[in-house]
Amino acid sequence: MKKIIAAAGALALTAGLAFGETHETLKAHTLQTGVGDISFGAWGRSTFNVGHQSNSTKITADAPNWALGAAGNLTTTAIEYETAKNNDTTWTTYSAVAAQSGITLTKVKVGDEYKKDDGTTAKYTEQDYVTAVATFAGVKKGYDFTTAGQAAVAVQTALATGNTPTADQMAGAAQFQKLAEEMKAAGYSDADTMNSAKIGEYCNKYATAMGLVTMLKAQEKDESASRNYAGLAPDWSYGSRVGFWIVGRTPDEHFGFDFNLDSDARALFVHKLWDADEKPEDTNYNEDGKYAVAIGDQAKIWGLFDNSLFQTKIAFGRMRENELRGTIGDFGQRESGDVKSEDDIFQEIWTATGLFASIKGNEDSPLAGFYMNGAVDFAGTLGGESAADTDSEKSVRLYDAVRDSQFGVGYTVPGLFQIKAQYWGDSISESNYRYEKSKYASARAAGFDMNDYYGRMEFGIDWLGFMGGATSFLDPNLNLSETPNANLIEFGIKLPLVSNKDLRDYDPEKFYNWYACMGTMGVIKQGFIMYKGHVWGGQGTSNLSQYSYGLVNMQKNDGADIIMAGADFLAEVCINPFDKQDVFVGLSGNYNITSASGSGNMTSGLSVKDLKLNQHKIAAEVYVKKTFAANNFMFAGIAGDFTIQSMEGLVNDVVNLKYDGKANRFYMPIGVEMFF
Repeated sequence: MKKIIAAAGALALTAGLAFGETHETLKAHTLQTGVGDISFGAWGRSTFNVGHQSNSTKITADAPNWALGAAGNLTTTAIEYETAKNNDTTWTTYSAVAAQSGITLTKVKVGDEYKKDDGTTAKYTEQDYVTAVATFAGVKKGYDFTTAGQAAVAVQTALATGNTPTADQMAGAAQFQKLAEEMKAAGYSDADTMNSAKIGEYCNKYATAMGLVTMLKAQEKDESASRNYAGLAPDWSYGSRVGFWIVGRTPDEHFGFDFNLDSDARALFVHKLWDADEKPEDTNYNEDGKYAVAIGDQAKIWGLFDNSLFQTKIAFGRMRENELRGTIGDFGQRESGDVKSEDDIFQEIWTATGLFASIKGNEDSPLAGFYMNGAVDFAGTLGGESAADTDSEKSVRLYDAVRDSQFGVGYTVPGLFQIKAQYWGDSISESNYRYEKSKYASARAAGFDMNDYYGRMEFGIDWLGFMGGATSFLDPNLNLSETPNANLIEFGIKLPLVSNKDLRDYDPEKFYNWYACMGTMGVIKQGFIMYKGHVWGGQGTSNLSQYSYGLVNMQKNDGADIIMAGADFLAEVCINPFDKQDVFVGLSGNYNITSASGSGNMTSGLSVKDLKLNQHKIAAEVYVKKTFAANNFMFAGIAGDFTIQSMEGLVNDVVNLKYDGKANRFYMPIGVEMFF
């Protein structure tokens, strides 16, 4: 039973560890010194994948059904136009009808010169000819409609008086009905059909539709590709990572240090001090060793200071502090893709090079359950030079340091709940060292600056009522013998502090209106069955460029409403509970959807109406896991993921633009994770 309980704890560890003062394996390798104890260890993880993947993309641009016959209709009308131009009586008749509606018919021949209203001369173009034909078509259709309408009235009058309509009257009435149905099919009301200018507009739509179709046809594609492949995962470590950690403690555990190094598969052992001005395309990671042996999550010194009410912690350096962080993480090596992590529920506090301070109420004081922290990152500058990219003697502006600060507060009632809130400072400035420059590149390119975004607020609540008094599955107070079906539920919501609402259009996944995530994790029968999962959702606006492969890019204030949501889960069952308790069968999966709709103007100058965009991602994995030596394990599985994307909208009221994309992958992952 102890092995199953240990495996239940390992389930909480699989999201990745920030090696520090809470790591349980610290007790494994310890050296005693005159100052205190030094503990050390190593770990490694990698997954080998072999499989098959394929994708297809289809983009079409077509005129609606009513416009598909545009060329034929214009050709027929052009013949009628040329005939009328050469018949003075017919031209005079139609010109008089047009004048009643304030319309002037023009005899146009492409290439002929004419005098413009300002007195200058110009030559008629093909577009001028199409416009003249369209205007003539409208006038003629209006004249025909009016004449046919008069015949229809005559038929009704004859029938009402007991007379028999003439053959010409009956033919005119039939023509009237035909024209009326044609106009309604084109989207015009009865009142509109009496206006010859509207009919001319209808004919003009024919020409516009065909012109747009010709232009958008250049973006059409229908292509597919597939391949068999082999590779290593996860991608954040180039397929394999080996890490080393070492920590020190004084005997009273009130002072110490935490340090760890990570080395990725494609990195050299010796790290080259790279040039901060080096262009990305000139960087060769294999030769430069840019991400060779590097400092991991922790490189800090810290101290604890007690009084009767609370304990104060002060830390300096690079660190990740998890007191308020969510604890229900992703699925580690058994990952099916696109699953949520602890930080999606409630973000951890971390600095690249900074200062951290916290206050935690003592259990026997009036402040029991209270916790507050804050951090300032001196490497993550937001307005000037990054100290991390230059000499160590460089300093940063105080304003920049404050802008990048983080503050959190929480209160825990043991056995019931924990509530928490925090501010996470951030900026879209290019010198924000915390992230890759590309993270906010699209927003900067659109003219936004650091004062348009100030980070975000986060709020969370954890339900602890099913944990037997513990606060997490790593809490030493958790006793699965007394609480065999322990369960933890966490909920968090994030609200970005965006001062310029137009910024939201440029990346709804970063500048959303709101985002929420709920996670649950638990065990059944002391760990015979272990499970965890997330349900999440967010809402924002988007210019849709990143979702439509550049086909659509909405203007400011015309961003489409977008909703992103999904769910993921994992369950493991011990299949030898009465033997060694070291073999598990697991199933993981997830479903994510992105849906957008809107109407408005695009940056290309075109408009789009009734735009609908949907993206569905589905993934699943079945695996077998063999554990050994506490938290070490090997696994093998069969997995697959599928992505279906679609978009359609009406461009300039006349062209249906549609995109369809599919991608799928079937593969076999084989992996290992080990602690030493």
